[in-house]
Amino acid sequence: MFEFAENLDGILSGVLFVLWSVAAFATGRVTRAADDAARRRAARLARVLVLVALVPTVAKVVTTILLWTVAWDFAENRVIVQMPIMLIPLAGVLAWSLPRLWGQARGGPLTGATDPRLVVPVYTTAVSALVGVYVGYVSRPVPSYLDDILTHATPVIAAAAVLWWWRARIHRVARAGGPPVPRPGRWIRLISPALVLVGAAVLAGGASVASRVPDRLSMASHTRVDWGGGPSGGDHHQRTVSVADLTGPRDGEPDVRLTLTAGEHELRLTSGRTVRAWTYDGGAPGPELRFTQGDLVEVTLVNQLPDEGVTIHWHGLNVPNAEDGVAGATQDSVEPGQSYVYRFRAEQAGTFWYHTHQNPIVGVRAGLFGPLIVEPAGGVPEQREITVMPHEWHTGDEIIPAFGAADTPQTQTVAPGTTVRLRLINTDNNPVSDSQARAFVLSGAPYRVVAIDGVDVSGPTELTAMRLPVSTGGRYDLSFTMPATPVHLTEVGSTNTGLTLTPGTGPGEAPPVVDETLPEFTPDGYGTATAAPFGPDSRFDRGFTQILDDRFGFYDGRMHFLPTINGLSFPDAPTLMVREGELVKVRIVNRSHQNHPMHLHGHHALVLTRNGAPVTGSPWWTDSLDVRPGEIYEIGFRADNPGLWMDHCHNLDHANNGMLMHVMYDGVTSPYEVGHDTVNHPE
Repeated sequence: MFEFAENLDGILSGVLFVLWSVAAFATGRVTRAADDAARRRAARLARVLVLVALVPTVAKVVTTILLWTVAWDFAENRVIVQMPIMLIPLAGVLAWSLPRLWGQARGGPLTGATDPRLVVPVYTTAVSALVGVYVGYVSRPVPSYLDDILTHATPVIAAAAVLWWWRARIHRVARAGGPPVPRPGRWIRLISPALVLVGAAVLAGGASVASRVPDRLSMASHTRVDWGGGPSGGDHHQRTVSVADLTGPRDGEPDVRLTLTAGEHELRLTSGRTVRAWTYDGGAPGPELRFTQGDLVEVTLVNQLPDEGVTIHWHGLNVPNAEDGVAGATQDSVEPGQSYVYRFRAEQAGTFWYHTHQNPIVGVRAGLFGPLIVEPAGGVPEQREITVMPHEWHTGDEIIPAFGAADTPQTQTVAPGTTVRLRLINTDNNPVSDSQARAFVLSGAPYRVVAIDGVDVSGPTELTAMRLPVSTGGRYDLSFTMPATPVHLTEVGSTNTGLTLTPGTGPGEAPPVVDETLPEFTPDGYGTATAAPFGPDSRFDRGFTQILDDRFGFYDGRMHFLPTINGLSFPDAPTLMVREGELVKVRIVNRSHQNHPMHLHGHHALVLTRNGAPVTGSPWWTDSLDVRPGEIYEIGFRADNPGLWMDHCHNLDHANNGMLMHVMYDGVTSPYEVGHDTVNHPE
């Protein structure tokens, strides 16, 4: 319902502007008619056009009500800002303009045709419709709305005042029997549109310049800070600590010591096609890293790329802040010929992945990523483990979907009776044309979802014939017993990828055609409820709201269809300020036209509610939560990992266009900078 109503509302905004502009032009012709007969004809035409314009106006009101039935969050900006601006002049049309048009259509006196009450409400409604287009496509107001009301209502009030003054002058002259007030001269009529276009160009140029990311910007400098209803920084004495000092253990012999070398290589896909890839240790995906829970890990990153910087971000693994691998936030980019050492203790067991966080829209797509598995300290049961990393390779104008480097269906042999753990890691953007996550189907055997985003599911039950949507950056661990017949993993909408597990006896079977109407798996309600450290009714120390939206606008000097957080883009999006030990709740509202997999670094969050209802089943912990258009989630996390943490959409093009913000602990500073004059480009 949300997507239908949202899209219809956008269409109606444009239709309303066109129809009310035509109606205003026709209404103005009533005053300028040469004789009574022409005036009657003009009035009849204007009356019809006004009535026609009323139809989509009513439809827009109904659409707003439909959005309200989904949730107040999706209608409030229209109800509070747009509707009053539109409906007040519309009331003047119904009370003043239509009755006078009816009278003029029947041959009313000339003085009635010049009455400002006939023309001004229609003209003002046309101006309000233009403001509606601006609200729908450009400004997208967010709470508290006071500034939006002032800025959006001002041009409508100003237009109404100027029109009333001009039309009242014409009316006074007509009532006095004097000669008609002359229309503006030809040159004025020609120059006025040119001035409007020049003014628009100046405003657009100013907006383009103002949108540029600064050449140098400290990540600790925040233009907007949200304290979430809790005490602010000035309320107590806070110890100051630098991100650079929030490291993992510096002493002690590591349990795991390894080196990863970033370089450029020609990668041959299974189809025989080749791509120029950026790799860790010569392969893409990079080598599978396996640690044991509790291991002290030391990884040396060596950069042999010819022209690009690189880092390693340990996606989903909650390492100390200085080890998080975000260029400009927790370290400087590792430039060609340089090296960097990461040291941390692998505290969590589960499925994770690693990737560069320096210009990732290029680096990750080019191949700088790999799987990371942390095994439980008590060991793992005997099982066959298979890791699948869906990815898209870009070669000029061609996009090649693949499972890792396999862009053709693959086959592996697994003995019947073997316990299989399939670790599914989505490394790439969700489909551009889709408002849902990339989805997969496992067929041929009943299976269980045993872990989500590296956290075990309590009491998972068997599933069959389900679509598994996996958020960008998200991970699902699937477990099943290999039968005596083939098992297939297929991606919904893709014929180039696939994995077939065969028992090694008898002929193999072709992968089934995926039915896209299969029911969809959701973690909400799955598994067995167990005790969680907090829940929806807990007392939270801070509460924040993130309104995810999109609009036409400039970012870093270029026009985009911009994804936004609370109406803003980096570096203006508000920073969420917390203190160590606090319990934090974040309400995420997606008012946009696209899905947004929101990834919070350094923490796992518990999903508390989904679309207003408490989440049931096994506690649902996540670090990469896919929020679809029209969805509202509440998540909670314990602020137990001090630092300056990225919180961003993991659709890489969204983050690259400014859909990122920070969760920052009070008292934390950062010596690192981002911007055009620095080497650091975290998105």
